[in-house]
Amino acid sequence: MASSTIKRLLKPVYNLGRLRFQDWKRTFYYQYFPAKPEVINLNANDICNSKCTMCNIWQQKQDIEISPEQLSQIFTDPLFSDIKHIGITGGEPTLREDLPGLYEAACKQLPNLKGLSIITNAIKSKDVIKRILEVKEVCDRYGKTFSIMVSLDGVGQTHEKIRGREGNFESAMEVINYFRNNTKIPVAIGCTISKENVWEVDALLDFLKKENIYGRFRIAEFIQRLYNADRGDVIRNFTEEEKYHLQCFFQKLIMTYEKDETYQRTYRSIINILGGGQRTIGCPYQSKGLVLDSRGDIHYCAPKSRKIGNALKISALQTFNGHLSERRRIMKEHCSDCVHDYHAPLTYREQVEQYKTIFWKLLYRIDHISKASWLKIPLLFSRPNNTNGLKRVYIVGWYGTETVGDKAILGGIIDFYREKYQNKVAFFISSIYPFVTKKTIRELDCPDATVIPFHSYDFAKYAAHADEVVMGGGPLMDMETLSIPQWAFNIAKLFKRHTVVFGCGLGPLKEKRYINAVKDILLHSDEIKLRDSKSVEYAATVLQLDRKDIVNSGDSAHFYISALAKKMVPQEPANTLACFLREWTSEYQGQLSKEAFLAQRDAFEQGLATAIQDICSRHQLTPAFYPMHTFTVGNDDRDFYRRFVNTYFKDTPYVLYQQNATIEIVVKAMTTSKMNLCMRFHSVLFASTLRTNFLAVDYTNGGKILGYLSDHQETDRMISLQQLAENDTEAIRKWYAKAHIL
Repeated sequence: MASSTIKRLLKPVYNLGRLRFQDWKRTFYYQYFPAKPEVINLNANDICNSKCTMCNIWQQKQDIEISPEQLSQIFTDPLFSDIKHIGITGGEPTLREDLPGLYEAACKQLPNLKGLSIITNAIKSKDVIKRILEVKEVCDRYGKTFSIMVSLDGVGQTHEKIRGREGNFESAMEVINYFRNNTKIPVAIGCTISKENVWEVDALLDFLKKENIYGRFRIAEFIQRLYNADRGDVIRNFTEEEKYHLQCFFQKLIMTYEKDETYQRTYRSIINILGGGQRTIGCPYQSKGLVLDSRGDIHYCAPKSRKIGNALKISALQTFNGHLSERRRIMKEHCSDCVHDYHAPLTYREQVEQYKTIFWKLLYRIDHISKASWLKIPLLFSRPNNTNGLKRVYIVGWYGTETVGDKAILGGIIDFYREKYQNKVAFFISSIYPFVTKKTIRELDCPDATVIPFHSYDFAKYAAHADEVVMGGGPLMDMETLSIPQWAFNIAKLFKRHTVVFGCGLGPLKEKRYINAVKDILLHSDEIKLRDSKSVEYAATVLQLDRKDIVNSGDSAHFYISALAKKMVPQEPANTLACFLREWTSEYQGQLSKEAFLAQRDAFEQGLATAIQDICSRHQLTPAFYPMHTFTVGNDDRDFYRRFVNTYFKDTPYVLYQQNATIEIVVKAMTTSKMNLCMRFHSVLFASTLRTNFLAVDYTNGGKILGYLSDHQETDRMISLQQLAENDTEAIRKWYAKAHIL
């Protein structure tokens, strides 16, 4: 074996060993034999000119503030000889006229110092700019890097409500733009998320992207130096809906905004904590950080540390090294649940999880399906937990990215198997993003279902040992995630398990590898139930499957919504046009050039907006926009809606529902609106099943929406995307004719 191959194979082992040793030093060795700190959180003062809802520093009276000379004296202590970075905060640090002197004391006395930073609320913009320019001059003189973070918790009045200062959004933007446009100082915003702005963070992210401003997001935490122990009404007091919303938001940051891997890891840790788990990222303040407050008092960390001594009165090194029992107390009592945004290098546990995910991602691919047999022997010796004689039904598919329609599909499948096995059944559901599917099973009132991460050994284990493996709805079309049912079915057949394609659609399929994957899935299926007659025909004519048992079972979401409708109490409809739209994304570009596709999309959106305004004008209705998908994978409808209404409805009254998409909300909106405008496929299915007054927009170029409406003799309710884009007046006139108030 070549030496390069050996090195490549040994590298992960070496990395894990190195990280294991580093973690041991951080969590054990340094707790008895401390290292000198490398980072300081320096509080310039203990007063503030804002009135933040999640902080009580603004209630403090001005007290002792160490002078630059005193700070210089403190920094001569050997404890600080290894300091590389200092972040100066408050209170509000720019309230100090001698602020540049604090920076100069650090630059003069700390031989290994590389960089400094500041966080400001930017309330007094002119003073802030003046003070920071003076600080920058000091840093330049000593050759130290310098950066700025401006607090910004929302757009416009949202920020001002949280910060308690009218005009603060404008002053913050004045400071941000001054330093962006007139200096080379790196400037970012810091958003603290509390109960007050939990539903406004997406709008802030839109704003930052539009203005090309970089920002970081944190969850408000109980922090001793902020005196906020009594602010439990706004700090970490999220409902389950709010926690889930934030999990989706931080996942969106990871996938669409934050490029730095360290901060991505912080966001993953936040997602885990919001889901009831523990902190996954390490913390520099467990070993190589300290907090120095404005009185000269030393703390091990800002959130939970008690004061351990005063650096003006006793040796800082002696103080730091002599109270390690306090740091060990913090680690034992608080670290696992701390959501504060302290960032640290990769830990052993994180690296192990990364390697596991990479391994299973590489293995569970369409091109590697021939390797499924490799797992047969280990799977023989690993079985799921005992289910006490219950039938095991393992449902796979695109779960973990589900729309409201997918939730209804899953609900229909669960109802079917509950009836089939007379409630003597245990459900297991594979998921790409498990926190999403855990939310779904709560909505479906199926708390006994177990969510299985797709990128894991357990995915294969449950496929091998379930009584039935079910591909649970959704389209079998050109996408890489066809590997999910393909691997599940191949493993299931190795163990002679029953396999079912349940209510899926077929196509569009163009690439040979995806066509072959779908054929492989169907060939490994004991039962094939497709959702419409067009898919049944496609299986016979295009895929040329010579099977007489392929049936049109309908979409299982239809049966779930039908059962739900029977339980509903009729309500008086409101004067609204409920819209269930989605962005027309590049997957539908087809043979169009990028420029032609974008031009047609813009023309369609203009035509759609005009149609909504015309319908509302004709029938005296208010447009109300409801999402059916609120996760970044698959495109969050709310992101599209904000852009859409800001472009076309600035001067028009409208309702925009910004919370999580649920079956209950969608059904209620449809049944209490005088008319529904449906674009997402399952919005068409819901509206038809509920027998509402609806119009449909076919964005699939004669695909699944046409297939469904053809099966239900309702194609006259449909208009194509191209007809709206081209302003086909005759087609639009006929379409409008179906829009009648019941």
